[in-house]
Amino acid sequence: MSEETPAPVPEARVLEKRRLSVVWVIPLVAALIGAWLTWKSVSEKGPAFSITFPTADGIEAGKTKIRYRELEVGVVESLKLSDDLTHVVAQARLSPGLDRYLTEKTRFWVVRARVSAGQVSGLGTLLSGAYIGIDPVPEGAGRRAFEGLQDPPLVTSQQAGTRFSLRAPSMGSLDVGVPVHYRQVQVGEVVRTHLEDDGSSVTIDVFVHAPHDQRIRTTTRWWNASGFDATVNQDGLRIETQSFLSMLIGGIAFDTPADEPGQAVTPETEFQLASTRSAAERRQYSITRRYLVRFDGSVKGLSRGSPVEFLGTRIGSVVEAKLQYDAATQTFETPVVIELEPERIQVVGGSPEAVLDRLEALVDEGLRVRLETGNLLTGGILVNLELDKNAKKAGIIRTGTYPELPTLPKRLDELAANVRKLVEKIEDIPLADIGREFERALTALRGTLEESRGAARQANADLLPALGRTMEEARVTLTGVQKTLESTEKTIAAAGRLMGPASPTTVEIQRLVAE
Repeated sequence: MSEETPAPVPEARVLEKRRLSVVWVIPLVAALIGAWLTWKSVSEKGPAFSITFPTADGIEAGKTKIRYRELEVGVVESLKLSDDLTHVVAQARLSPGLDRYLTEKTRFWVVRARVSAGQVSGLGTLLSGAYIGIDPVPEGAGRRAFEGLQDPPLVTSQQAGTRFSLRAPSMGSLDVGVPVHYRQVQVGEVVRTHLEDDGSSVTIDVFVHAPHDQRIRTTTRWWNASGFDATVNQDGLRIETQSFLSMLIGGIAFDTPADEPGQAVTPETEFQLASTRSAAERRQYSITRRYLVRFDGSVKGLSRGSPVEFLGTRIGSVVEAKLQYDAATQTFETPVVIELEPERIQVVGGSPEAVLDRLEALVDEGLRVRLETGNLLTGGILVNLELDKNAKKAGIIRTGTYPELPTLPKRLDELAANVRKLVEKIEDIPLADIGREFERALTALRGTLEESRGAARQANADLLPALGRTMEEARVTLTGVQKTLESTEKTIAAAGRLMGPASPTTVEIQRLVAE
C-alpha cells in the first residue's frame, strides 16, 4: 500500500483596510461650501417672479425698484418682450422673506405722476423716477406670474371698509374715482364700472370706508349726485349740491331713512342707483293696482312717473302713455296705464286694499279721472282723481287687461267746449230782426223826447211869472212871521223874569204858602 501525500493547507492572507485618502476631503468640503453659498445666495436674493405691463414706460432693468409704504422691497432685474410682441414682461425679485406675499390676490402697478379730474398723485416720481407699487395679500394661492394694473388701485387691501355694487340704466357722468358722499361728507369712491353683457344696464362698484360702511342698510337709498339739484316750490328756488368736486366730475350719495332702519348688509350687496335724490327717496310700495284711462285730447307733458293725485295728495304714478290708433273706428286715442299705491294713504281701522275698493265704489258717485297742469314752468301735467256729482253716469270697464276708469276732459278743453256752445247759441239769436226792432224803438223814443222837450218849454213860459209872484208873497209872509217870533221871545223873557225863583212875585207866593 502506497503512502498518500497530504494536501497543502491554504495560507490565510491578512489584508489591510483601505483608508480614505486626504486628497478627497478637499473637494468634498469645497462642494459643501459651494452648496451652502448657493443656498445662501438664493435665499438672500428672495423670490423671483414676473409682471406683465402693456409698455415699459418708466421701467428700467436693474434700476426700477418695487416699493411698499415708501420702503424698497424688490427690484426689476430684466425686461423682455412677450412672444407675441403685445406686451412687456418684467422679471423682478422681492426681498428675502416676502415670498408668502406672492399670491393670486397681490397686485402690482407703476407709480408715476398722474393728474386727473379727481386727484393728483405720484408727484414725487418727477424727481426720483417711476417705481412699481405693490399691494401684498398673504391669503390665496401662490403665484409667480402677475399682470400689472394700468392705474393705481383706489383701495388697497389694508384699507378698512366694504365694497358694494350699484345698478343703473346708464353711467351718466360717473367714472372710476368719483367720490361717494354721506350727508355731504366724502366717505368712499367708485372703484370700478362696467357694462352688463346684455347691455341693459351698468354696474358701478363703490367702496365705503369704515366706519361709515356700517351705515349701509337694506333700506339705504343711493342716487347720482353729479352737478346740482334745483327745486322750485312755494318757498322759491332751492339749489343743492354735495360738493364742488361732485359738480365738476360727478358723484354718488346715499342715505338711510330714519323711519326705515332696515337690516345690516353683507359685502358686494347690490342696490339700485336712482337718477336724483327725489327719485331715490320715493318709497317702494308692495301693494299696487293698475288701471287704464283713455284720453281723447293731447297728453303732452305726461310721461312715465308722472304723479297720480287724489284730493291734492299723490297716490300713484303713470306707468305708460302711448298714442294708439284703432283701425276699426279709425280714431286716435291715448290709453294711459296708471298704478295706484294705497300704502301712500294712512289707513285707520282697515287695510290698504280697502282703500282701492272704496275708490272703485266712488266711481258710481262721480269719481272721474282728469288731466291737470302740474307745473306751469315745465309744462308737466298730472293725472287727477276727482269727484264730480254732475258727471254722466259711468262705471268701470273690466273687459281688458286692466280695469278702465271713466275720464273727464281737461278743464281747458271743457271751457273751450262751453264757449263753443255759447257761440252756437248766440248764432241762433235773430240779431238782424232784433236790430230792426231796436231801431224802430229808438225812432219812437226820439219822437217822444222831442214832444217832451216842447212841453217843457211851454211850461216854462207859463209857470215862471206866476212862480215869481208866489215867491215874493212867500217872502213877505216869512218876514211877518219872523217879527211875530221876535215879539214872542220878548214876552217869554218877561214872564221868566216875573216868575223866576228870585222874582218878587215868587218870593211873595212862597211867604204866603209858608204862613
